[in-house]
Amino acid sequence: MKKKSIILIVVVVIILTGIAFVGAKIYLRYSNPLMDISASYYEKTLNRTTANIGDVIEVGVIVYWHGYVNPEFTRDVKIIDPFAECCFTLAGGSNVHESIGMGGSYQFKYSLTVLGGEGASIAFQKPRLYLDNVEIPLNGTSPTLNISVKIEG
Repeated sequence: MKKKSIILIVVVVIILTGIAFVGAKIYLRYSNPLMDISASYYEKTLNRTTANIGDVIEVGVIVYWHGYVNPEFTRDVKIIDPFAECCFTLAGGSNVHESIGMGGSYQFKYSLTVLGGEGASIAFQKPRLYLDNVEIPLNGTSPTLNISVKIEG
């Protein structure tokens, strides 16, 4: 009888320890989006590879992130896609995307007017992803735009 009660107590302690461990992991993932991210990357595209000053180019941005599945938390999502303000100005749309959601693919497009940088190759920066105001690192590729030199003649 005594042996059975000791075994029962040990089993209960092990179960409670497991529940506490799982609960602590879930709480840490909930409170810190960096710990909750299982995948995050981006793709950025341009509608052309060469432009002249005054041209309007279209920038497409896809940002993908995903947290752990069980449970999956709803987050405040903010994506900012910076561009070289010395060479471009916003012509249409917005380079900021804000929403509330779970992991998935977030896509948006905007237009830029080329202002300067003649003869330069401008490499676009990677977008910045914030979940609940915590910046999440992204992997991916960004395009380069060649700005043509005007030939006078």
